[in-house]
Amino acid sequence: MKPLFERVVIAGVGLIGGSLALAGKKAGIFKTVIGVGRGKANLDKALTLGVVDEATTDLGMAVRGADLFFAAVPVESVIDVCLKAADGMKTGCIITDGGSVKKKIVEELQLRLPSSVRFVGGHPVAGSEKSGAGSADESLFKNRYTILTPTPSTDPQAVDLVRDMWKAAGADVVTMGPDEHDEIMAMISHLPHFAAYALVDAVVKADGSGLMRRFVAGGFKDTTRIASSDPQMWRDIFSMNKERLIESINTFERSLSELKQMVEKNNFDGLKARLDKIRSTRLKMDDHCG
Repeated sequence: MKPLFERVVIAGVGLIGGSLALAGKKAGIFKTVIGVGRGKANLDKALTLGVVDEATTDLGMAVRGADLFFAAVPVESVIDVCLKAADGMKTGCIITDGGSVKKKIVEELQLRLPSSVRFVGGHPVAGSEKSGAGSADESLFKNRYTILTPTPSTDPQAVDLVRDMWKAAGADVVTMGPDEHDEIMAMISHLPHFAAYALVDAVVKADGSGLMRRFVAGGFKDTTRIASSDPQMWRDIFSMNKERLIESINTFERSLSELKQMVEKNNFDGLKARLDKIRSTRLKMDDHCG
């Protein structure tokens, strides 16, 4: 396949950025990949593992002549990194990102980026609790969704190129508005992480002797696995999607309260019926995800 992009710069060579680098090189859509970041040790590892072809801590130098710039940095840093990178970009360069919050990023960058570059908001829904260049996986995006959030002012050709890139990486690509994206992610991604942290915290508070933690097993571990994720990353996500997160927490609290009331009122037949319905819905979700 002829490369879609000759010179690709990835800011943040971790799980997402590194995996896109590997997938793009394997698919033949990236000719040269330059990794840029603040951590020299991680960049050196990315070079050693063949995740990137070149690496530097100098953002300005990295973006010279770039055709594509992918910001795989924490959501709170996406806007600043993209604005700084744009200063040294050639006309027509495409900027896209992997942030799991979109409204603020899209609004700010469409307003503040120079007209000489083209921005397409994006979010590969393929994260995990792993991080760093060593976690990069060329198959990470296969059969996973990547969401693009173009607006009426987004360059259509740039959207097509970013869509083709993600498809070549194995992703199923869908488009929606930034606000709709944030509403969905608040409920199906941000709330589960918030709840997992809260569940671990509840056990710690109830476990004065430490005895409970000795018996932690499959169910608890499966439910709270994502509480092993980077707290700084999730602090940033919770902050940037605060309003939608609060809405999702309120919805969760209502559901939890309804189930709690059934237990309090000894309505265990009603509880069983409700659990049956919930279980059926959950199984359908598995069927939908394939």
